[in-house]
Amino acid sequence: MALLGVTVRGAETFDEAMARAAAEYGTRLKQAGDELAQTREKIAREKAPLLKAMRAAEDRIVAADTQITRIETGREHSAEQFRQAARDTEALRKNVSYAATLAHDSLRAYSEGLAPGEQPLVAEGLQALQRKVDDAAVTLDGLAAVDSAEFLLARIRQALGGYTASGSAMLDDSNRVVQGTFAFIGPETFFRSEADGGAATVRSREGSDYPIAYRLAAWKPAEAEAFFAGRMGTIMADASAGKALQLKETKGTLVEHINKGGVIAYAILGVGLLAAFMIVQKMHDLSRMAVDKPENVQRFVALVARGAANEARGAAGSLQATTRELFTVGLRHLDQPKEILEEHLYAVLLRQRLHYERRLPLLAVIAVASPLMGLLGTVTGMVRTFALITVFGTGNAGKLAGGISEVLVATELGLMVAIPTLVAHGFLAHRIQKNLSLLERYAVEFVAAAESSKHTVNAEEPATP
Repeated sequence: MALLGVTVRGAETFDEAMARAAAEYGTRLKQAGDELAQTREKIAREKAPLLKAMRAAEDRIVAADTQITRIETGREHSAEQFRQAARDTEALRKNVSYAATLAHDSLRAYSEGLAPGEQPLVAEGLQALQRKVDDAAVTLDGLAAVDSAEFLLARIRQALGGYTASGSAMLDDSNRVVQGTFAFIGPETFFRSEADGGAATVRSREGSDYPIAYRLAAWKPAEAEAFFAGRMGTIMADASAGKALQLKETKGTLVEHINKGGVIAYAILGVGLLAAFMIVQKMHDLSRMAVDKPENVQRFVALVARGAANEARGAAGSLQATTRELFTVGLRHLDQPKEILEEHLYAVLLRQRLHYERRLPLLAVIAVASPLMGLLGTVTGMVRTFALITVFGTGNAGKLAGGISEVLVATELGLMVAIPTLVAHGFLAHRIQKNLSLLERYAVEFVAAAESSKHTVNAEEPATP
């Protein structure tokens, strides 16, 4: 059967093969066309949803672009608003800081200008406001300045016409703290004690926790009572605005004045007392240094020159003690050679010089050292003053001037010791040197008279045969 089929197929003509191939091709072409039509139909069916999805996606892209543009615009607007808010905040901070600075300065000026005895009345509220104002620059609390202004305005309204308040003051005469009533009127403050009803003016004192009440003895009690009761009355006004009382307090006692100079002041006083003791002693020595006048000595020397030794000894008894001592030694060695007589007289002069000039150099040293000790006290005090300035500054000129005045106390005491000591030393040295110079003159005259008497005796003796 196979062989037969091959034979038969092999027997197919060319035309038949072409016809058959054309038929197969047509069949396949038809099938391909059907498949193409089906594919196109499928594509057409699937294309519509894709186009719809693509158009929806494009719409979403356009909407997203619009949203992005709107967000970017909003972001730029927000950034500008933020920058404007930052500028407004900085301006507000500066304004609040300026207002807080003004409020702080105003509160400080008000605190420094409080009348004596007024501090306890406003201390709590004032401190609270100051803390609030100090925090205002951080918290941007603009109400702190407003509260400070309202507080100061209320205090000004209260001060107009004066007012009274209870409080405590220290009496200047006894340093006793008493209860009473303060009356604040203008720049003056008055106080009336509850114990005895005495009226006083009030001043502040450095280092005291209480204001100081100075009694006004001339203020009649009835007038003071009427004044403190709010009725018509008379007040005692201080024309010096307290300067007279401050000047009185600066004087103090002598001990307080010396204490301001410190340890060096007491050292200077010790040196001054030593100098005073030596001056008194030297004045006593000078009073005992009795030297005769030249005319009295001339008569004695004339007797020696004539060789009247016995009469000269009698005349020496009428001379002053210092001169008599010199001539007594001279008469005792009158017969000695000139050189020996001169040595004995020089020994007397040297002994008297050592006796009467003793402690004079120490007086000179004290006169020179006392100002230097005062300068040392001033320098050490200034060192302490400048150390305080380094810590606390120079805001209070009154305290600075007070400290400088205290350190000058040592210089003052040094000069007070040096000047009298120097004058006394000059006076004593001059008088002693004058007397010693007279004694030296008398010694020279005595030696000359002794030599003259020897020549006279030799001339009168007969010559030896």
